[in-house]
Amino acid sequence: MKTKTISNIYVKAVICLVCFIGFFCIFAIPMGLGNALNTLMNTAYELLTGTVFYIMAIAVIAGALSGLLTEFGVVALLNKLLSPLMKPLFGMPGASALGMVSTYLSDNPAILALADDRQFRRFFKAYQIPALTNLGTAFGMGLIVTSFTLGMSSNLGSQVWIAAVCGNLGAVIGAIISTRIMLHFMKKAYGTDRPALDEVIADTEDQKAFHHKGFLHVLDALMEGGKKGVEMGLAIIPGVLIICSIVMMLTNGRPAPQYKFAVVQCINEDGSIAASTDLILIPDTGSFLVGFQDGSTNANWLKFDSEEEYGVYSPNNGRVFREDELIHVKLPPAEWGDESSGYRLILYKADESTKTTLELVPEEDDGSGRIYSGTIPKESYRGNAGEGVAILPWIANLIGFILKPLFGFSSAEAIAVPVTALGSAGAALGLIPGFINQGLVTINDMAVFTAVCMCWSGYLSTHVSMMEVLGCREHTGKAIISHTIGGFCAGVSAHWLFMLFSLIF
Repeated sequence: MKTKTISNIYVKAVICLVCFIGFFCIFAIPMGLGNALNTLMNTAYELLTGTVFYIMAIAVIAGALSGLLTEFGVVALLNKLLSPLMKPLFGMPGASALGMVSTYLSDNPAILALADDRQFRRFFKAYQIPALTNLGTAFGMGLIVTSFTLGMSSNLGSQVWIAAVCGNLGAVIGAIISTRIMLHFMKKAYGTDRPALDEVIADTEDQKAFHHKGFLHVLDALMEGGKKGVEMGLAIIPGVLIICSIVMMLTNGRPAPQYKFAVVQCINEDGSIAASTDLILIPDTGSFLVGFQDGSTNANWLKFDSEEEYGVYSPNNGRVFREDELIHVKLPPAEWGDESSGYRLILYKADESTKTTLELVPEEDDGSGRIYSGTIPKESYRGNAGEGVAILPWIANLIGFILKPLFGFSSAEAIAVPVTALGSAGAALGLIPGFINQGLVTINDMAVFTAVCMCWSGYLSTHVSMMEVLGCREHTGKAIISHTIGGFCAGVSAHWLFMLFSLIF
């Protein structure tokens, strides 16, 4: 028997090593072992300094607010007033509405500080506590996402407010579905009668035995709640750093090439330079370079179309290019070389010391033969934060034929936004301006983006740590499945709500 037990241990060890090495090879083979390790460490460090401390600040503020509101009976009042609304919709007590508001104004983990307060928990049954993860996440970063959508009015028109409204309504629908599915799972695990607290707390026990009165009583309540927020912030660190780092590396791709200046050169047969512009500033959009002269920095960047030139863009502080993006160049009149001449476009990064040379080839769209183009090359991995292997977007493209009609997207590229929202809503929002500049996004798409970014809001990155803090780690898989379904329903609902609103307004 002992020999068999030892053999089982060795078998487990071998299986663990094989799985670990196989999973790490997903990153190490395309990125290189050193770059993969550096990216993992740098991503975790950026999450610690840029995200975790932010979450901790949210948890402290939310904890202080929770302490104040429970101390003076506001939570009990909200529970009484909102139970007729929250119970039929979400299957949750009225007090849970406070968690929705707190996460809408900040981020997903804000609800944890409330859930840790026993005065808040007393309104819940045991099976409802894990569902707070789904309920809070569905409204995470809601204010930020909505404000971002409304800010796109200058690019998409004044009716973008419809997208914001439909997106928020879609997120509410997704929240209801996600929470209800999670509650269905949890009823089987905990039953429906078990309370969240072992002891019974009466309404008259809201106030703690603080020694101070008046303003100092308020200060005591704030400090007591804030301390719990610090504990929540510390407890969430392992989950965020471990899970979010991996999810971001699975979502992100190669580093995006970023250039600030361009130089166009005419090359003689012997390789000498016949003509050259000076450093031309690259704008944040536009892929068609026209109107330049020898030795000049003046030029126009246009949006390129095979039939016409349109949309003049002004120089800016450079731009991030997509892999394999085409840059089009319309050469000046005939004094710029002859049939034997060659042309190249040199792109410089901000420090002007790093450059990339594109050999320009003629296009067939222009009868004069004066339009040339070059392809932006792929960047090599450098081991920086934000790099990855882009497996999740690849999977999304495989099922794009399903996602595109469900969400009503106007382009296949738009699928990248909800996929990125799985790991980070902020990163997903960062993709949208580039898509808008390329004409790949409509107001309908913005409605779907609002709903999905708000409802999912990086749940793959936060669900593990949130369930850990709530003491429900064994149910993390059920929470993720429930919220995946809820996010899909949020996007589909936003699309059809927008179609309905478009008929009315």
